[in-house]
Amino acid sequence: MGEIAWDVLERLLRERLTRKAGAHLVEGALDRVVLRLPLTLRGPGAGPEEFSRRLVAAIDLILEDAIQHAAAFRPGHVPCHRCVDVPCEHSGPPSHRHVFVGYTPTGVPRWEDFAQHCLDRRHPEVDRLYEDPPAFVTLVRHGREMATGLLGSLRDGPRYHLSGQVVAGFFPVRAREGEGRGVLAVTFQIGVSHGIGGRARWGLNVLGCTPQGGTLDMLWERHDLIPWRGAVRWAQAALGTLESTRKMQGHTIDHRVEGILLGLARRLEHERRASGRRTRHAEQRHREGERPTRNAVDDARSVTAVDVMVDERNGTLVVPGARGRMHFYTPGGRLVSSVRYSRDAIEKKRRLGLWRPSRPDEVEPLLIKMKQ
Repeated sequence: MGEIAWDVLERLLRERLTRKAGAHLVEGALDRVVLRLPLTLRGPGAGPEEFSRRLVAAIDLILEDAIQHAAAFRPGHVPCHRCVDVPCEHSGPPSHRHVFVGYTPTGVPRWEDFAQHCLDRRHPEVDRLYEDPPAFVTLVRHGREMATGLLGSLRDGPRYHLSGQVVAGFFPVRAREGEGRGVLAVTFQIGVSHGIGGRARWGLNVLGCTPQGGTLDMLWERHDLIPWRGAVRWAQAALGTLESTRKMQGHTIDHRVEGILLGLARRLEHERRASGRRTRHAEQRHREGERPTRNAVDDARSVTAVDVMVDERNGTLVVPGARGRMHFYTPGGRLVSSVRYSRDAIEKKRRLGLWRPSRPDEVEPLLIKMKQ
């Protein structure tokens, strides 16, 4: 009987979700629903019709709460109070050097070049941001500071509030011709969304873009190790403890959030210093582990044509090996490089179209040469 109830409830939830505007925001993320509903056996409220009405109403409330939270919190975008819809032309940084600095009185997000922002705040390291490699600076700000200047109706009305942020830069990135200086500034925001039942949901949002103007996900194209990944994971785990602790008072929560922001800034600085101490060759070894170049010929001799891919960015042939080894050959058969990738990194490059399946005419000359 329990299996039947589970199946019926799941189908009812999915059916109600299809009727909601914004269902696409949550349909892939509903992995757990907490449903609490009394079952009245006698007296007022008893009977299947009344139970069914309360059940549908409870499910609708849960779904609307989830949709409203998802609509307010969009990864990579800050809420724009003028446009309401996210994303919009104001919700993301205009370049890879810009960070979020606050709002206009009417609620439009303001972005500023990171070096200029540090100069305005008279940071002592601002001159070193122009060195090569650049200095690494973090600035911590509280949500009430970023809300300064907002009209009162905008400051108090939305259910999603910024609790604070860390802006950090410059992260060195591999720049291509025409992209300018290879640096990146990133904004790390802590926000809270209050649900229909008053429940607070905390999230960490990472704002930035690549030198080409793409999302930060595209950094996998250039860097297999994202420099802030460890610090962000720590902060997100720390925020999870806020949701599980419901009896904390406002000032206690503010203190905890401030501690998470400061801890995030310290971890970002530590990771950047650790990375800066390594030479370029050591950094590559750190990312890849033992270099797989010595296995390149053996892997190319044993691979089949259907397994070989083409790197769309430079035309090299991508020859897979064991344990994540990937070898890059020119069409003429010269080994360019060998790298060890994680399974997720390989799948991401395929999904983004950076690596595509090869055609027989592209790969056969290489395989013939390897078997001679």
